[in-house]
Amino acid sequence: MATSHVAAAPVQVPPSKPGNTIGRLTGLTLFTPVRRRWLPVAKSAFWLGKWIPLAQKHILQFEFIHFVRWTHVDKLPDGQKLNYTHLFFESNFDGPWQHYIDAFAYCIPKDIRLVWGRGINFPAPPPAEPLKAWIAHNSMEGGTYYCAYPEASTRMVKGALEVSERFEALRAGAASMTPEQFEAAYRRFLGDVQAHI
Repeated sequence: MATSHVAAAPVQVPPSKPGNTIGRLTGLTLFTPVRRRWLPVAKSAFWLGKWIPLAQKHILQFEFIHFVRWTHVDKLPDGQKLNYTHLFFESNFDGPWQHYIDAFAYCIPKDIRLVWGRGINFPAPPPAEPLKAWIAHNSMEGGTYYCAYPEASTRMVKGALEVSERFEALRAGAASMTPEQFEAAYRRFLGDVQAHI
């Protein structure tokens, strides 16, 4: 008598969540070589950017960014000297990285070209799609970064701070108000903070 065995279907394990996302935030890390002839220009631009408020406003106009940093790296922590200086870019922001790159490509393309424009195979934006492909090719899995409120966007955190500040002002004045005055002040408070709730 023949016996047949039916193998059980393997358990499908969903792919693990990428290490560069937590809650609403996405981290983006790039490590890209910089052409030697461009390096003095790039370093000068970074140094000037620390002292020129307009340069900082360009990147800070995006309220969805939590953190952003560029660093030129000549050697690795173990002392190994690199053949080319590399640009180490780190950022975390609300939402998927593709939306982040759209904002960079269409709102501040000149800034992006200045930072990466002489990088190897860099596609000068706009449009955004070649830039996204270049970033996908050059991005690294995120390491470790801290986020105090991973489920809150920058807009939500700013709104909560605004509500807290206005509530404290209401609370501080409440003791000296009549019930009618407090009712009026509370209604004003609700109207003022409505956009942040």
